[in-house]
This record gives sequence, structure tokens and C-alpha cells, in this order.
Amino acid sequence: MNENLCPSETSQQPRCSRVEIENLSQAIGGNRQLLDVLNAFPGFVLVLNHTRQIVFANQAFLHFLGAASLAEVLGKKPGDALACERAVQSVLGCGTTVFCSTCGAAKATPPLLLHQPENGDAQECRIRQAGSGKSFDFRVQTAPFPGGNDNLYLFFLTDISHEKRRRALERIFFHDVANIATGMVGMSRTLCQKELDEEKKRQFQDVLHRYAHRLADEVEAQSALAAAENNDLHLQGEPCASLALLEEVVAFYNNIDNGRTSRVEISADAVASEFFTDPRLLHRILINMTKNAIEASPPEAMIRIGCEQAENGLDFWVHNHGCMPEKIQLQIFQRSFSTKGAGRGLGTYSIKLLGERYLKGKVSFTSSPENGTTFRFRCPRNIKAASS
Repeated sequence: MNENLCPSETSQQPRCSRVEIENLSQAIGGNRQLLDVLNAFPGFVLVLNHTRQIVFANQAFLHFLGAASLAEVLGKKPGDALACERAVQSVLGCGTTVFCSTCGAAKATPPLLLHQPENGDAQECRIRQAGSGKSFDFRVQTAPFPGGNDNLYLFFLTDISHEKRRRALERIFFHDVANIATGMVGMSRTLCQKELDEEKKRQFQDVLHRYAHRLADEVEAQSALAAAENNDLHLQGEPCASLALLEEVVAFYNNIDNGRTSRVEISADAVASEFFTDPRLLHRILINMTKNAIEASPPEAMIRIGCEQAENGLDFWVHNHGCMPEKIQLQIFQRSFSTKGAGRGLGTYSIKLLGERYLKGKVSFTSSPENGTTFRFRCPRNIKAASS
């Protein structure tokens, strides 16, 4: 069996023919009152058959896809219609890859197929579109089809992308930025103590300066991410030096109080190379890659970063000795997925967004118990050439 396939019950059933799908669609189309209700629904409503193929889609869903008519989506599964990047990796489409095992759209089992008259449990589905690279978060729920056909069911999709992103940004602000601000207040109070000698005062001033630098960096990070998602981020290409960028990352993390004793070091075999890119975005990518490695490691772990020559570019990498569980690996680049609790989950997503959509590179990772976890970003040697 192909290791990329997910042997879910409905995904392994043969798809119905086009004629069968059209007959079901025409039968539904004869109920004008039902169609009016489904088309008046503000969210996306699909009618699926027992093999999860679309036999009806309301106007809101068709408008979202830019589809001219229902015929464009008939017979497709939800992920196929939405151009999910995972679905296009398999000739069998939506619901058949290993990634689909964690997808809410695939897990939203039709209630009547389980002989349950009630609505199905709500699930969440994160989709990254092939081609455009756009990411969406959907709330998914199923319900019995009101027409009395046990082989059909309603499939509701509610776009909660903005809600998930807003909650994540709020949590990041209150968790990260507020913690830094609290530290700055504490340092300021200490500096106001008259009994401090000049040496102690200088040390506390240095710490306060680092806190301020980190606060500014967090604000800039969120600003860059918001601009990137709104397609309002403008590249500022200039000559860069690989080792200088790595040294900036090391200095940033080794000179801040992150509540850990982790250290970051540059690999001895890191290559020195000059190239042309946007250093601000590349710095942000490397900072996030390193931050993820620190948070995934024990307090006293050593994090190694480096770069090496690659075809048409440079491979920047960050390594830690931990190994991610397979379930986490399958969802690692999705926008609202996080290993750090609800309301987080923008770190690895922003790495991929900035690295691939804007710097035209390639983000990847490997993780195993034997070799630990390494995140890589292949940066084009000249972003002008990569963008042309």
C-alpha cells in the first residue's frame, strides 16, 4: 500500500459515476424550497453522498471558489473543490493521504451513515490552497439531509480564519509582549533604587536595553505577518552576508532573558557567502526557526544554526535534538496549529508564508529520534531572478 495514503472507510470506496452524481443533483434541484433555504444560508453548504462527493453546493460556496456554475464542482470531494494542497498530492484526491487523518473535513463522519439521527460533532479543518498558497480555517459540521435519502447528508463549512488569527494574535500579544513589558517595569523600578552602585546600574541598563529591543522585535514580527497575509508586504532586496545574518540571530537569543539556559551557536562548517535578498524577512524567518527550536528543547539544550551551499541558493538550517511526534509533523505549517496551546500557532506558518510566498524559497524539515529536528529554508541566491 502507498505510504502516503490514508485508509479511511469512505475514502477507499469507489467514486460514483458522473451520471449517478448528476441524477442525484437533479433530484435535489427539483425541491426549490430546499434550494432557496440552502442558498440563503450565509455560510458554505454542500450536499455530499456516501462517498463524500458533492451533489449540491450553495451560491456562497460557488462564489467563494469563483465557480461559474454547480457543474464545476459536481462529483468532487470538499478538499478537491477547495484545491487543498494535500488533496492534489494523491491521484485519489481528498481524504486519501496521511495528512487527511488529522483533517476535520475528513473526520466529520456523516451521522446517518453511523445510524445516528443527530447532527455530527463540529470539527475544524485547516486548508492551504495549492497554487495560491492561501490558508483557511473552517469549522465543519454535518447534519442529516432533509430529503429523506440516507445516502446524502449536509456538510456545513464556516470560514473562521479571521477569528482564529485574531485570537492567536491576541494571545501572542498578551503572552509574549506583556511578559517583556513586565520585565521592563521590574528593571525600571530596580534602577530607581538609590543604593545601586554604578556597576550594578550599568548592568541593569544593559538588560533593560535588551528587553526594549526584544519588545520592538515582537511588534515588528506581528506587523510583518499582518502585512504578508494582506498581500501588503513590500520586498526590500539588498546584498547580504550569510554569516553576518547568523551572528545576528545568535546575538539576539544569547543576549536576552528567555527564562531558559539554552544557548544558540553557529555550526563550525557554516559557509560564508554573499547573496541578494530581503534581510529583514530572512532575519525574521531565522528568528522564528530558532525560537521554535528553543521552545521544543530542554532548558539547557544547545541549538545549532548554520548554512550550506545548495543548488541556486543557500540552505539555512536550525537544529535541535528533540523529535516531533508524527501527528504534529503532519500539521506543522498550518496557520492555527500549535504545540504550545490554544491561540498560538503562527510561528511555523509565518516561516512558510514569508519564505515561500515572498522570498521565493523552500521551507522543509526532518525529524527523527536518531537525528533530532532540523528546519531548513532554501534561500535563492538572487531574489530578483527568482521572482522573474
